[in-house]
Amino acid sequence: MINAIRLVLGSKTYLFAFLVIAILSFLGYSFLISSSSLNLLQPKIILGLNAFSLTVSVLVSVLLGFSLAANAYAFSNNTSMSGKTGFGAILAALLPSSLCCTSVIPAILAAFGASTSTIIGTAGAIQGPFATYEPLFIISSIILLAFSVFLVTRNIEKCCKVKK
Repeated sequence: MINAIRLVLGSKTYLFAFLVIAILSFLGYSFLISSSSLNLLQPKIILGLNAFSLTVSVLVSVLLGFSLAANAYAFSNNTSMSGKTGFGAILAALLPSSLCCTSVIPAILAAFGASTSTIIGTAGAIQGPFATYEPLFIISSIILLAFSVFLVTRNIEKCCKVKK
């Protein structure tokens, strides 16, 4: 796993991609999680986030950034990987944790032309279960992103062992 991380981040192109994705996803996820009920418990440290929310934002951003950069690296080097699994883990990791207590659901409803009263009445019903189980969704997101990183690094290492 360490060798695959060195290979991916050793390339300036993929290092730059990792940094850009990680920074942009950190800013976006920090904005989304700042509205979370879990962000209300402790005093704010930076960017309006408490220690838990900041840690989650950093973890998700780094794992997502590396997973996408490593998947691009593996794809460009024609490794025998299952890209569907890696990208599926990324989607499954980000979707549930971004639906709770954020403006994502109301924005989607507004994009489909829902009225304000419909948005107010519907958004809470959709977001309620996500809010109730938010810590579980966050933990599962981190686990799935770590699994995605594991899968792609394993495939990169297999490819590089063949090339030696």
